[in-house]
Amino acid sequence: MKFRYLLLSFLFFSLVTIIIAQDEHTRPAANEDLSHSVFGPPQPAIWEFQLSYLKEGTDNISSFNFYKKDQRNKTLFFKISDNGLNNRNEFRVQELTGGAVLFPINDDDRYQLDIGGTYDKIKDTSLYGKAFFSRITLRPQPNLWFRIGAEYFDGSATGHNTLYRNTVLNSFYFVGKVSVSKFSLVGLLGNGKIDDVQNTRYGFAGIIEGPFNTFILGGYIKSDEQKENVRTLAIGRGAPFRPDGLPSTFYIWKHRDNYDFQLGGIFFGGKNLFVKPAAIGMSQGMFISSTALRENSELRQGQLMSITDDYRNSDFTLFYVYLNQGIEMIPGTVNHVGFRAIQLFKVFSEVKFSIFSKPVIGLFYNEETTPEFSPASHKFIDKQSTFWSFQAGITFQDSLILNVIHTPQKSDWAVALSFMYMVPKNNGMNIE
Repeated sequence: MKFRYLLLSFLFFSLVTIIIAQDEHTRPAANEDLSHSVFGPPQPAIWEFQLSYLKEGTDNISSFNFYKKDQRNKTLFFKISDNGLNNRNEFRVQELTGGAVLFPINDDDRYQLDIGGTYDKIKDTSLYGKAFFSRITLRPQPNLWFRIGAEYFDGSATGHNTLYRNTVLNSFYFVGKVSVSKFSLVGLLGNGKIDDVQNTRYGFAGIIEGPFNTFILGGYIKSDEQKENVRTLAIGRGAPFRPDGLPSTFYIWKHRDNYDFQLGGIFFGGKNLFVKPAAIGMSQGMFISSTALRENSELRQGQLMSITDDYRNSDFTLFYVYLNQGIEMIPGTVNHVGFRAIQLFKVFSEVKFSIFSKPVIGLFYNEETTPEFSPASHKFIDKQSTFWSFQAGITFQDSLILNVIHTPQKSDWAVALSFMYMVPKNNGMNIE
């Protein structure tokens, strides 16, 4: 195994060296040709600062978040929170999270570095956890794309005989993509380790681009553990950088033994920011994420806001999310935990009255499935519950945004106040 990674590291280093050496002699500076950018035309940077409070029963989460966003999406993000609800490993924690997307070589889109981490403390204990991720992305030519990533987690998980069990996870992966005309082939090699147990994965995916910015992706990842083999299917359409009036859409399905995940969305209306690179990048990222750590999923996406800004991608937005995972509550018996959510948003982007503008309304349908012990049958059964949630928001003076989400059946609610600041063009954009 060590030899494999030494060989992989050597090949990667050799590839980078050849690319950079060749590039120095064959290409002008990328900033001289803005059409090279895969992220679209430059636009002013936007900073958003958000204070939020979520309440569920007698538990709550209070947090402060911010991010910086430009044509390259979110390039800086941060969150500090006091989490009285269950976090990713079902513990109540105080958490500090942050990350950045950097372009360290002359601000060139071809050389990208993503870094981030989380440090948390389980409340009422002296137990600490930490997670870290980093990845390097190279785009030497428009039809070539390479990424190498490393992730790490050292913290607590639920134990069978103890409340807290220390666990150490790590993941390393290398991905390469080559495009010829309308077809792209993605190859992946990764290795993960849970405590002392290692698992090697490799896989391939194909992407076919069709008319009107449509695409389809199919991928398969093979693992040492057969139950970890993953199939990924994605289909969708991204908008051009100059909107054409047609809706954008995507649907992603991931499946392995006792695990199904589906994610879909439709964006339409006068303002549609779900462009083609974002659509294909999201689908490709879902395929690659099968080799990464679940503990870093929010960091990799830069999604740390308590009430997300995804609804601002278009005038009308519809999301669909489904998760169904089998777990053994009793040896030999599989129960299920999961959820289904349908979220509909409408932004009235043309509405303006006095200091108020851009009101938004949201309607959410939710299903939740959890195992529950039945004294009558002396076994766990899957219990399903359904409920509705509602969101309302308004913008003040084009810079303050107030959003409220309420779930009447559960008496749950969330409120978030955001401040938006757009950097003036002469300060926030460097076009040479």
